[in-house]
Amino acid sequence: MTTRHAYLESFVARLSDELVLTSVGATARELDAMAPRDGSLYRLHLGGTTAVALGLALALPRRRVVAFEGDGGILMGLSIMPVLGQYAPPNLTVIVFDNRLYEGGGRLPTLTARGVDLAAIAVAAGIRGAIRVSDVQGFGRALDATHEAGAPSFILAEAEPGTQAPYNAMDGTENKYRFIHHVEETEGVQVLQGPSRPSAR
Repeated sequence: MTTRHAYLESFVARLSDELVLTSVGATARELDAMAPRDGSLYRLHLGGTTAVALGLALALPRRRVVAFEGDGGILMGLSIMPVLGQYAPPNLTVIVFDNRLYEGGGRLPTLTARGVDLAAIAVAAGIRGAIRVSDVQGFGRALDATHEAGAPSFILAEAEPGTQAPYNAMDGTENKYRFIHHVEETEGVQVLQGPSRPSAR
């Protein structure tokens, strides 16, 4: 089986102008250490990363959006799966690292350790581009195929537990505003509104 770090190295080698979102946990630390950038939003709440990424992909249909989840996070937010299957934005890729445990929460096993198949759930939810990989070569092929898919891509990457990045006390508020300003500048849209002025009497 492959480490999450090796998967992320393969992803970073292909990274261009995608908007990247990660859940809380080691993925955020490792990706920030490899490729710190304003176009990445780290540490979204557990179970909510794919939902936010789906909203971005629908709002910005010409921009590729990538969501990184863990098995614990996607299990907590399974209700997003049929929504993703119904809206099916072709510019969205969801990558789930399945190491069968809550790595940052006491290393307790997730339900995938008992045989729950997240790739099968994705297919049953209508996500046609769902695939399971267990090595870097298969992961790379799956990433390359996302640019040709006419539907959202869902990659379940089986991974070894463990992280190769130290804890990074990144400032979440700064990260959020830098990400928003990046979207505004690169997409020519206004996300944040200035404070309203009271009307003169």
